[in-house]
Amino acid sequence: MMTQESKKEKTSSPLQAKLESLEETAAQKGIRIHYDRLEAAGLKLQGGICKIRGEYHLFIDKRKPLAEKLDLLTGYLARIAQH
Repeated sequence: MMTQESKKEKTSSPLQAKLESLEETAAQKGIRIHYDRLEAAGLKLQGGICKIRGEYHLFIDKRKPLAEKLDLLTGYLARIAQH
């Protein structure tokens, strides 16, 4: 019998691999990714990308679902490629 946790690991494995691939692509482009709890004074912050001293930093809430992290990272990489 498969536990719920091992089911989750098996179903998220391809997504996790894709996320890791996107993270490598971001690193090659000089983008630093930060997964943090984006919350201040009880307010949830959206996160996003900014350029600090010529270096891109992408902030993503670590509590977001894996699929949403993938969407965000894909979108930001596409946006930077246009510049």
